[in-house]
Amino acid sequence: MTAEQLSRLREIVEDEIREIRQALDAWRACNGLDENGDRRVEDCASRVVYIGWKEKTEGRLTELRLLLDRMDEDEFGICEECGEDIPWRRLELLPATTHCTRCMTRLESAAHGA
Repeated sequence: MTAEQLSRLREIVEDEIREIRQALDAWRACNGLDENGDRRVEDCASRVVYIGWKEKTEGRLTELRLLLDRMDEDEFGICEECGEDIPWRRLELLPATTHCTRCMTRLESAAHGA
């Protein structure tokens, strides 16, 4: 992988991190406490949905931060299964992937008993 490609992947991940932070800030603004100290989301079912979304989104943010750290490692972009380089196009679409398409297909087939 070239330095330019790695830089492009960093941009992709950093853009997603920025978007998630903006979404979480908007969530907090809408679902925090109102001026009376009461929760803004009154409906219990809505609150459960919003909290589930928030937890999932925060989890994704953590994954992306870890991914940025992994990009500094020599093994980044190399398939954990076969040791070959993961094609650029696959990394561009799925920056967090740790397997090439061939190995991922084989692993998924084995997991589904095919």
